[in-house]
Amino acid sequence: MMLSRRNFILMAGTTAVIVAAGRAVIDLDKMPSTAIAAWSKVESTDSDIRKRVLSYAMLAPNPHNMQPWIVDLRQPRQIDLYCDRTRLLPETDPFSRQILIGHGAFLELLDLAASAAGHRTEITYFPKGEFGDRIDGRPVASIRLISDADREPDPLFQQILQRRSAKVPFDTTRPLRVEHGQGLTTAYTDPDCKLTVATDQPRVLGLQGVVQSGMEIELRTPRTYQESVNVMRIGAQEVNQHRNGIDLTGAPIGWGRLLGMVNREKLADPTSEAFQSGVTMYRDMAEATPAFAWMTTSNNTRSTQLAVGRAYARLNLKATALGVATHPMSQVLQEYAEMQSLQQGVLAMLGIPKGHTMQMLMRLGYVEQPDPSPRRDLQDLLLT
Repeated sequence: MMLSRRNFILMAGTTAVIVAAGRAVIDLDKMPSTAIAAWSKVESTDSDIRKRVLSYAMLAPNPHNMQPWIVDLRQPRQIDLYCDRTRLLPETDPFSRQILIGHGAFLELLDLAASAAGHRTEITYFPKGEFGDRIDGRPVASIRLISDADREPDPLFQQILQRRSAKVPFDTTRPLRVEHGQGLTTAYTDPDCKLTVATDQPRVLGLQGVVQSGMEIELRTPRTYQESVNVMRIGAQEVNQHRNGIDLTGAPIGWGRLLGMVNREKLADPTSEAFQSGVTMYRDMAEATPAFAWMTTSNNTRSTQLAVGRAYARLNLKATALGVATHPMSQVLQEYAEMQSLQQGVLAMLGIPKGHTMQMLMRLGYVEQPDPSPRRDLQDLLLT
């Protein structure tokens, strides 16, 4: 957090208080253990196999950590997955393409967990028809779990509790190893979800500029940035209360909050130090990126969006197994008017064929494993 001279003096004047407070200062606004308990659980003993696999599915990556999933277990031996339309992002994801990618990731982790439990899945996408431009109340998928003694656990299952989205600068002294880039291409087999990994300097530098510009457009477009501010969880209490959204925790956030430097009003004000610190943070992340990867498809149907989510989940898990950090930074791919010019530019720069869709863009590199993101309780996802 960037500090003005006045606020630096205010903070310096609290040194005696800090020393006296001791451990309480170090732990100020620390991530609550209850908010991330789902990532360290032992195998569930629930007699309902559906709840056991769902406890892993809910750890799937998803935009803004909105966890936009509703699950209906009222039919025996069946799981019906719906989209929680109160958790959409209409400004930055107006057609809910990214939201559905998050549902695809949910389905893939569910299937991996089923494999570890000796079950196979029968997954039907959109059993009552695909959505149009807007998500409605019909189910996203219907899943049946079938006991299958011949199905072996998928090795990627072991990575679910370890997977992260590393929203931090990467080690710029470590280029992506060739064998790791090649290993990522084996993460999934969907032929229509093309993965490209770039480590060459011209494309990496070009994409560093693109993701930086895309983030600046989102930050400086009031309605799109306000959407993010609205789901920021500032400090340990808010994080533990909501267990979703964009979590802001740690001692610097705690002191900024107590000094009135970090709150929703400051974060939303382009002239504030809090806002400028956010711009700098994203710029530093973009510049500290030794490699990028992107996923493209020949069409953009709703079923394809689910398939992309499943492929990305596997890619994220494969990267985890290889020790490669991943961070989706797909602002430039969002479908609102202010982003269109930059988006067309990156499609041309990367040679994406006309009519194809660039579904995901992510940073790749190496960094110490960050903390996991908060998760709600499974019970909160169940339709009652």
